[in-house]
Amino acid sequence: MFDTQIFIVILLILGVFSGIIMYLISAKFSKLKEELKSGEDTVLIQWLKDMKLTVDKNSDTLDKQLHNQRLAMNEQTKLIWERLDNASEVIRNVQKQMGGIQEFGTDIKDLSNILKSPKLRGGLGEQFLYEILANLLPADLYKTQYKFKDGSTCDAVVFIDKGIIPIDSKFPMENFKALLVAETQDQRDKFKKIFISDVKRKIDEIASKYIIPEEGTTEQALMYIPSENVYYELIVNTAEIEEYAKQRNVIMVSPNTISYFLKVLLVAYQQNELQKHAGDILKALSGIKIEAEKFNEDLGVLERHIGSSYKSMETVKLKFLRLFGKIENAQLLGEEKKESPLLED
Repeated sequence: MFDTQIFIVILLILGVFSGIIMYLISAKFSKLKEELKSGEDTVLIQWLKDMKLTVDKNSDTLDKQLHNQRLAMNEQTKLIWERLDNASEVIRNVQKQMGGIQEFGTDIKDLSNILKSPKLRGGLGEQFLYEILANLLPADLYKTQYKFKDGSTCDAVVFIDKGIIPIDSKFPMENFKALLVAETQDQRDKFKKIFISDVKRKIDEIASKYIIPEEGTTEQALMYIPSENVYYELIVNTAEIEEYAKQRNVIMVSPNTISYFLKVLLVAYQQNELQKHAGDILKALSGIKIEAEKFNEDLGVLERHIGSSYKSMETVKLKFLRLFGKIENAQLLGEEKKESPLLED
């Protein structure tokens, strides 16, 4: 019973306390509401001003950013157009070059068709040989299309003291090309044997037709191979051919090796010419020495004459001074005689 009364009292106290709190809150809220209502217009106007400033500031910032973006886009557009123009120019140039390449390809194809003919290919090799000779040797040191007594014609010969060096251009190309494109080892072995046989036949032809000591040739002849690839195959990969050529006194040369060979011949030729003319040079030097000695003697005579003339000049000068002195003395003596009668009067 007592507990129930205490509980009721506590509830009453809480109810009173809650009522007081609600009253205070309501009064405070009413007061705040009146204050807000009285200053509502001022706060709203200030808020609107602040909002306007913020919007204006953001608008200016946005305008600047848009302006900068526009400038950047214009610059990028300009660069893009310039690059497109450059690319267009490059494409036009490439098209022109492609046209030139196509024409060049046509020319190469035509040249390839020409070189399929062994005769025309041989003529081209001869022209290469002639150009090398013309570029490295004096005209009187070689001759092209040299004919022997039996009617054989060698592509070229070089004249040296020991005789005539025959040079013939050979271009064993057909079976060499077949060797290069062979797909199996059996095919390569087959075409290599044929290629070796072709080269040996060319070597025999040069040795039998152009090595003729009775007509002044040397004991060796040169086999000019216009292709460095063919020459490399013969020298490096076909030792049998090189040995066979030595036995037949035929020296195989390529465009590079014959150039070195001719340069050595030219140096030897120049040294030999110098030795031939050494006597004439010594005679000329002796004549110059005699003339120099004679000139020295004439110079001595002239020097003596100049010395004598100088002495004669000094003598004449001395005599002139003496004569001039006598004239002065005579003049002074005449003046003294004119003054003497005046003194007597």
